[in-house]
Amino acid sequence: MKFNRLLPILVALWSAAALAKNPPYPRGPIDELFPKPPRPVEHTYRIDGRTIHYWQVDGGPARVVFLHGTPGDWKAWAHYLADPELQKRATLIAVDRPGFGASDPGKVAPLMADQARLLAPLLEGPGKPTVIVGHSLGGPIGAELAMRYPQRVRGAVLVAPSIDPGTEQPRWYNEAMTLWLVRAIAPKEFAWSNDEIMVLVGELEKQTPRWASLKMPITVVQGAKDELVNPKTAAYAEKVLPKPNGKVVVVPDQGHFVLWDRPELVTREIIDVLDRTAPATP
Repeated sequence: MKFNRLLPILVALWSAAALAKNPPYPRGPIDELFPKPPRPVEHTYRIDGRTIHYWQVDGGPARVVFLHGTPGDWKAWAHYLADPELQKRATLIAVDRPGFGASDPGKVAPLMADQARLLAPLLEGPGKPTVIVGHSLGGPIGAELAMRYPQRVRGAVLVAPSIDPGTEQPRWYNEAMTLWLVRAIAPKEFAWSNDEIMVLVGELEKQTPRWASLKMPITVVQGAKDELVNPKTAAYAEKVLPKPNGKVVVVPDQGHFVLWDRPELVTREIIDVLDRTAPATP
């Protein structure tokens, strides 16, 4: 490989390594992330020979499960688990998706059907049926859960979700990551992530005709300046989300990290879905 072709790959890997060490959300110990109680409690379960790791804060009558993107881990949602208003309304659960965090790191499950099967036990428990909140790749995985288990999902908030097969083609650096040398020197989390990204378009195409089957409220929050998930995703969401319960919120000044830059906005949309799906009172 010529140096002028290798150089941008090395620069991208350097940037990826820096991001892996300094993600755009806090990664400190529990006492730092949650200086005041209640603090989340660590749990695991076994399924199909795998260990799934998650943290839970017991709270109000509803149930909310948070799904991180790729790569990532449960701490992407620490701010939301610490939110007093959300705690009053629901039991809050943030999971390490299969292959990330403490859920058998490196043993990823690139296919949506496998992700949904492995995460389905989180839909059961106090406050069910569940509201799902997913960011980036966690978005289509949340949608897959709703499609496969509609009786267990009462609504969803998908933040900058990678749901549009027309705009989610692998980029040049994803293609480069399939080369053994590049993969060997890449941060391991990004190599695992690449396994999910390389099959994503095909997985999203399988979902396209199934959006129409959804009946529960689903809100998509999309930044208009997102450089990772194409802002055109908002238009795709307008087309496929269930009517009349679909909702698209475009945030003009935000990019892919809207969930950390504008947590109050995302929290408001979560509460909106909780309110719209609350059981009728006598």
